[in-house]
Amino acid sequence: MTDFNLIDLPDSVLLKIFSFLYAVNLHTLSSVHHRFAVLVCDTTLWRHVNFGPSPLSLQFLHKFIRYLGPHTLTISISGFVKTNVRSHPKGTYCISEAFLTSLKRRCPHLQELSLHRCYIDASTTKFSALPASLRRLSLCGSILFNLPQNRAVIVTSPFFRIEKHLPALEEVVLEGCSAWLTRQDLTLLMGRCPALQFVSVGPAKYTRTGHFSWDKEDDTHSISITLTRKWKA
Repeated sequence: MTDFNLIDLPDSVLLKIFSFLYAVNLHTLSSVHHRFAVLVCDTTLWRHVNFGPSPLSLQFLHKFIRYLGPHTLTISISGFVKTNVRSHPKGTYCISEAFLTSLKRRCPHLQELSLHRCYIDASTTKFSALPASLRRLSLCGSILFNLPQNRAVIVTSPFFRIEKHLPALEEVVLEGCSAWLTRQDLTLLMGRCPALQFVSVGPAKYTRTGHFSWDKEDDTHSISITLTRKWKA
């Protein structure tokens, strides 16, 4: 019986197999064999990038920047937030503005960014650092900290002027963000972004039905209401 090695497979088959792996697994493969290292650089593997369910340090995430580029369309990252942890770590455990700026520079066509259970320091990391091409932004379970204590005016909202930085934004997912998300934030987001069509906040999902009108669907009680917001120029 002839022995079979993975390395004996043609490039097309290996690329197909690699396409089902998380980005972390691809990084590991690149150190196994020089042929794998070459294949891992194939741009088809970095169109839809998923780093997997385990949190990664910021330093480790920076190792993947070289694989990303105009070919990258979606990125999904899981962070260090846990339901029983209230403290806000700094440095390597937070998504930094420098990292997001790198994505903005390297991925001008990025359409979807998911930052799940990530710590984000709002005093140093702004949404202006995100690629302007984004159509979908998901912040499920993420925590924005170091927000201004007085959030009564719109300039203190993390979504202030988001329509200028993310003009193509069509969908925002804010499930599990009640610890920092205010009604003011939600109103600003829904009132200013011209392309925005869907906003999901926990059990509620808002759907745009007019220039200033939104329908709210409550999954828990199966009811719908119309939310209307108008902002002065």
